[in-house]
Amino acid sequence: MEEGEIVALLGPSGCGKTTTLRAIAGLDEINEGEIILDGQIVTSKAKNIFVPTEKRRLGLVFQSYALWPHMTVKQNIKYCLANKGFKKSEIPKLVQESLDMVGLAGLEDRYPSQLSGGQQQRVALARSTSYHPKVLLLDEPLSNLDLKVRERVRGELRLLLKRIGITTVFVTHDQDEAFVISDRSILMNNGKIVQEGTPSEIYSEPHNEFVADFIGHANILNANILEVSESTHTAKISLPDASVELTCEYDGTLPSSPCLVILRYNEIGLSVKKPLQTDNLVRAQVISREYRGSVTDHKVKMGNAQLVVTTHKYCASSDASTENEWVYLRFPPHAIKPIPLETATIVSR
Repeated sequence: MEEGEIVALLGPSGCGKTTTLRAIAGLDEINEGEIILDGQIVTSKAKNIFVPTEKRRLGLVFQSYALWPHMTVKQNIKYCLANKGFKKSEIPKLVQESLDMVGLAGLEDRYPSQLSGGQQQRVALARSTSYHPKVLLLDEPLSNLDLKVRERVRGELRLLLKRIGITTVFVTHDQDEAFVISDRSILMNNGKIVQEGTPSEIYSEPHNEFVADFIGHANILNANILEVSESTHTAKISLPDASVELTCEYDGTLPSSPCLVILRYNEIGLSVKKPLQTDNLVRAQVISREYRGSVTDHKVKMGNAQLVVTTHKYCASSDASTENEWVYLRFPPHAIKPIPLETATIVSR
């Protein structure tokens, strides 16, 4: 990791992300491999090295925040610093610096019960960064907040972590949370890393079926590659279940045929009227619709395949449709993503 980088450990429940975080913290031992912090080996089974948690200079923020309810904000931070062995004369300055850093100056005499969820989270951050740790570890940092508050706080948390400038690893099962907060996300499944990269890379170029299914919302269909044009970086593919042939654009190399194709819900155009663009245009029948306020999900039948298409009411390429109505679907060539057939098992979310 680079200094000041924010990395998310992302994945479904039971995939090993919290275990990984606890191993970094020294709360769990590992059976093989090594953990290196700031160039120093802190865990190595083969070399019989295990540096205790309290000597790793880590900041830990647990899911529950673990604030002492009978202590004020200031007392919570002072107690932590006293246990870290700081001199009594140093502590007031460190407390004030940490409160200023997280924007809680003036609230130092309040108790946790007098603070909002977002403010409690900031106290936990202030306490964990007051002693200048090398790395900050966060376990599901926003899970205790209501949905609306969580959506607001996640952007604030990223700005705060960047202002502090501390290298951070955090655990989450929430894709939106990982993408908004992190510089880089590591997607895990069954104890293994299945893909890592920037949020944009993971979303746009999933390596396998598990990644495509877990990240965002996608239709995943069987496909065969019929023709490839290396000069234009395009390929003609057939979708046997949907009884159609489409042209896709690709970067790098194509998987071998047969393969799978990813068609994301929100990247398919839907229109009742025939659009001017006729490439990759297919007729389909609307089976059902789910209105969700800002968007509508249309379940459509194309051949023997069923797809979901998400439209926004003010999107230029979409207009209203009713059940059992025939519509036009357009698949932009760059939005069709072929991936290898040999894949991990899809998990339910």
